[in-house]
Amino acid sequence: MRSMLSKLISRSAKENSNLYVLSGDHGYELFDEMRKATPDQFINAGVSEQAMIGYASGMSKVGLRPLIYGLASFIPVRVMEQIKLDLCLSKRPAIILGDGAGVVYTTLGSSHQCAEDIACLRPLPNLSVYSPCDRFELEVCFEEAMKADHPVYIRIGKSDRPEVHSVKLNHSGIHAIHESSKSVALVATGAMSSIAQEIGKKLGVSVYSISRIKPFPELELLKKHAHLMVLEEHSKYGGLFSSLAEKISEDVHCNTKLTSFSLEDHFAHQCGSYQYALSEHQMSDADLHRRVQARILELGNALKF
Repeated sequence: MRSMLSKLISRSAKENSNLYVLSGDHGYELFDEMRKATPDQFINAGVSEQAMIGYASGMSKVGLRPLIYGLASFIPVRVMEQIKLDLCLSKRPAIILGDGAGVVYTTLGSSHQCAEDIACLRPLPNLSVYSPCDRFELEVCFEEAMKADHPVYIRIGKSDRPEVHSVKLNHSGIHAIHESSKSVALVATGAMSSIAQEIGKKLGVSVYSISRIKPFPELELLKKHAHLMVLEEHSKYGGLFSSLAEKISEDVHCNTKLTSFSLEDHFAHQCGSYQYALSEHQMSDADLHRRVQARILELGNALKF
């Protein structure tokens, strides 16, 4: 997915001389291609994330198109006030790229882990939120973000998961990645979509990937299921689970129930591998296989699964 992001940024910079990337002293390899082709359009602002948002606001006001890149724990979380007032209030068309969302930077401790970015951003007016799972979802999310006349956040999580899709998509929103007639289905976003696809195929249930969190897509694909299990590398407070629950509660014709599999309400206890970090939240691949299967068995009789 990072390779696709590099290509998208480099291609966009070549096509649009008004496009500029601001980096908070991160992501050098990611921008190598762009810095060779259009070096004057890359700005390393250093460790000054708050100022970067202000720069981006001013640049967009005079007709430039800024992309603001940083680790998700810093951009957007560290700069919430600036995003709210400098970008959202004035509806500035800037793209915020939050890399390493979730617990992928486990070895750097809780300061670099990010389970709250979606929850922080969703309440802000004039802001869209995307959470692609692979290069195909990233491409369509990026294309929509480039066309937007308002600020957009693209959440980028674990980048070396197996791809979910095999062809170019024509829209963001809800994507069926494995279909079954059973009443239980898995709904995932970002890095969790790949493991959800694996589990869904094994257990014979439908799987859906959500690439756009705000505005949340329509529920037509999901309403036929009696129970949805939500997988996300984010707190269940304010993320995909909350977004889906809110959408369902507003639909008088939808009685679908939900189960959440998400990052738990605590900080990291130890440092270790990515799978170890997930296991602290009972969210490792092995944990999810076990927990999802157990929940399906628990629901089996009630739903005539």
